[in-house]
Amino acid sequence: MKKNFISILLVTILLTTLVPTVALGSAPASGKLMLYSSLPVTQLDLMIDMFNEKYPNITVDVFSADSADVFARAQAEAGVTGGLVLGGNLESFRSAQNLFTAYTTSNAKNFHEQYASVENAAFTPIQLHVSALLVNQALAKELGVKVMSWESLKDEKLSGRVAYMNPASSSPVSEQTSFVTNFAKTINVASPSAPSFVLNAVTAGQYAVGIVNEEKAIERQLSGANVDVVYAAEGVAMGASHAGILSGAQNEENAKLFLDFITGREYQQAAADILHQRSVRRDVDFGLKGIASTKNLKALDFESMALLTRLQTAAR
Repeated sequence: MKKNFISILLVTILLTTLVPTVALGSAPASGKLMLYSSLPVTQLDLMIDMFNEKYPNITVDVFSADSADVFARAQAEAGVTGGLVLGGNLESFRSAQNLFTAYTTSNAKNFHEQYASVENAAFTPIQLHVSALLVNQALAKELGVKVMSWESLKDEKLSGRVAYMNPASSSPVSEQTSFVTNFAKTINVASPSAPSFVLNAVTAGQYAVGIVNEEKAIERQLSGANVDVVYAAEGVAMGASHAGILSGAQNEENAKLFLDFITGREYQQAAADILHQRSVRRDVDFGLKGIASTKNLKALDFESMALLTRLQTAAR
């Protein structure tokens, strides 16, 4: 009887010791998180919905506006609500770097090489933006041209047959926007057209080529349209949008959780599958016929973009 009593006592002591530890370790994340976002609503909704499936006890509030207004609001409220800034180019984050706290997500080790070594731990790339060529191959064949590069768009047979959408409407990367806009001028396309017009005009054969953001090109191809997505042989205009955690943020741990989540494989793969967005991760890709994998994309670096544009402008 004494032996049994001792055994019961030992079990009781062990349970008393272990239960609080388990309870503490399994306490779900909770509280609030403030997001300042210039991302498209569809992208932001997917992020928050998936995040709240995993962390249902975290209430996410959002201020959504264009990039300039987002940074202005974040600066005004940095010491009050704190939070996470989503979207914006590297220039914007550099100019406001004093607002952000250093944090390197563990997911950085899975980023593509050119984005794995973040110049400042306060800036984390969250998505890649690519300018692609949407080609009506039937019309291109009829005109007797092969569209394979930026240079090929200068063929006189394509005069008046190329349109473009303003990349600034879908990408915060100013160098990318500058390159596409200036290149369009070298082929006598004075101004951008609405995305829907470019997509429909190329699909219908009114134009042979459209310079478009990659998501729209993929979406149009998947709709069954007789168009091809072409990546320029010289290199594609590509860049990344970023995110950063405001210094002194309330609920900073929730901000870190969110940044880790949206750079993780689960969300990045969903964004590729549902929104056709190109991932910053090496282990996430489209797997679609005719759509180049990121590792096979040749990217124009910003210096090359500027040089190519200058040469084309001088040749006019």
